[in-house]
Amino acid sequence: MVSYKKSILFLFLFIVSLKTLTAQTSFFKDSTTVEAKVWSKDENKQVHYSDWKSNVSKRVADVIGWSKNSKSKSLGKVEPPSFFSTKKIKDRWTVIDPKGNAIIINAVNSIKLSKTDVVPTLYSNKQMWMSATIDSLRNYGFNIAGCWSDTGSIIEYNKNYDQNPFPYTVQLNLLSGYASSSKKSNQERKEESILSFILDPAFKTYCLEQVKKISYLSTDKNLFGYFSDNELPFTNNECKLIMDKKNSSNLLYTFLQNWLKEKGINEANISNDQKQEFIGTLANQYYMIVSNAIKSIDKNHLYIGSRIHSNAKNNPYIFKAANPYVDIISINYYGDWQPQLKFIKEWEQWSDKPFFITEFYTKAEESGMNNMSGAGWIVRTQKDRGVYYQNFCMQLLQSKNCVGWHWFRYQDNDPTDSKADDSNKDSNKGIIDINYRYYTPLVNAMKELNDTEYQLIKIFDKKNK
Repeated sequence: MVSYKKSILFLFLFIVSLKTLTAQTSFFKDSTTVEAKVWSKDENKQVHYSDWKSNVSKRVADVIGWSKNSKSKSLGKVEPPSFFSTKKIKDRWTVIDPKGNAIIINAVNSIKLSKTDVVPTLYSNKQMWMSATIDSLRNYGFNIAGCWSDTGSIIEYNKNYDQNPFPYTVQLNLLSGYASSSKKSNQERKEESILSFILDPAFKTYCLEQVKKISYLSTDKNLFGYFSDNELPFTNNECKLIMDKKNSSNLLYTFLQNWLKEKGINEANISNDQKQEFIGTLANQYYMIVSNAIKSIDKNHLYIGSRIHSNAKNNPYIFKAANPYVDIISINYYGDWQPQLKFIKEWEQWSDKPFFITEFYTKAEESGMNNMSGAGWIVRTQKDRGVYYQNFCMQLLQSKNCVGWHWFRYQDNDPTDSKADDSNKDSNKGIIDINYRYYTPLVNAMKELNDTEYQLIKIFDKKNK
């Protein structure tokens, strides 16, 4: 009987997966292939790339029923909120802007000058550069400035163009900032996991002090929302590292031992799922503290998470930990040519909040750059980068829980910048080069998708009924 039931269950799951695959492929009349090299790190943390491999890719023009003449600028209109918000309309999550438009977020990260005070010779001052940049970004279908952008210049721009402002996001760096300052003042903590600082009583105070500094933003309708941190190590390996150090004077190790005792778990036999659960317990503490701090100062704007990454995006306990506190779950996505349907379905099951992808990109060999830093794929041409963008984003548009994406990043890494961190050296990540010239084949492909994304959503949703 048990075997029979298992067979029936297997058949059911197979039929469901077959229906999903059929629905996915029925959207497209054709496809292309793009050659790419995938990024990886060895045990010594050295970056390596694979040989060239062909990746089946879908373009906007491959979608059955797509027309480049679509004029839709949103998924509809609702009662305008005072500030950006999220709303589920029928069975699809959207962002609602202050004008009441139901939109999808198309952002670019790090919209700033490569050297803070050096304005490109094309422009007489920084504000002229920012104005021209926003005009170009709008033309290519982008509607928000992502993480690490020059928010000061954007705020000044918005004062002058209050009828057509450009929204922006803010990165608070709460845990990373607190851990960094704590390690400087106490060298004995230098080797501690950043996660141990979540448990410090002073962390709550630090968060409150930091968010008070930007309380003036609480009434700015052009602020989209706050990131609290970037890529915290809520990963499977972190639990093992904590156990291996066996430091009884460390708050995090003691917290782990108490958690194991409470759960009746033998440390020597702890399973991978239990490690994930423990990391989820820490994540719950983190999201509660930072969310309470943000909302105590600013109840108007969205809290858009901590940009989870790596295998943290596959941990259900992290999504459940974040769920009561975040408005949108932010995910940095690398390692797959396109978001895996399996992961997207899991995210939808693990949380009742929408998500967006806050980092993804490819680098082109034809740029002539070194391209060894960062986690993005290497492709041959800027045209291939455009195909990658369309293929990646159309996979996201098919998810009714996805409210957009943020491309990493505005400008290529400057190979002459000796102060750049190791992940941002000499790589073709931008939509412009280091001389502020746009990669035309890339941005034209981005525009083609961004300008018709609402038409694409309607096509996908209609066929998915």
